[in-house]
Amino acid sequence: MRRRQGAVGTLAALALLALAGLGAGCKEAGRPTAGPAPQAPSATASASTASAGADGHEAGRAVYNFRCYFCHGYSGDARTLAATYLVPPPRDFTRAALTREQIEHALRHGREGTAMKPFVGVIPESELRAVAAFVEREFVRDKAPNTAYHTPTNGWPDHQRFAAAYPFARGDVALDTPVESLSATQLEGRRLFLT
Repeated sequence: MRRRQGAVGTLAALALLALAGLGAGCKEAGRPTAGPAPQAPSATASASTASAGADGHEAGRAVYNFRCYFCHGYSGDARTLAATYLVPPPRDFTRAALTREQIEHALRHGREGTAMKPFVGVIPESELRAVAAFVEREFVRDKAPNTAYHTPTNGWPDHQRFAAAYPFARGDVALDTPVESLSATQLEGRRLFLT
């Protein structure tokens, strides 16, 4: 079982979740320190993206990458810092036998007793259907790793420069791990994550 993080980790996680825009009612995700603020995919952008792909798969990816990855992770496996704090943890789509209809139901109505809130009224119905189709195909069925969602268009130029911080963002390394036990790379990652 993963070690629970202490007060420092809890405060940092809460700050991260606040910046990340946790909750369906949030209209804008947190802003990185460099680059423009990320913008939610609009219905118009999604419609044009959907026309580029026969089933709107890329439109679903755009919605997922803006709204869902904070809790459900890069590749739908719920390997996130949020997952280390939420009880019950976010769903790992790669281990779930879900239908598209079940995913749409969770998006429309939320899941009682969890952090999953309803997205009705937050995103258009077309985006809700597109993201459900994306999750079902990409993660539940194909178990495919998602492409990078931190892109220049989302306000994250040269995102790889933060690679040392990924273990802290995913919750693989606890923030309250004694600094003397961290490697030089981990120390740099901790510094990047906290700033």
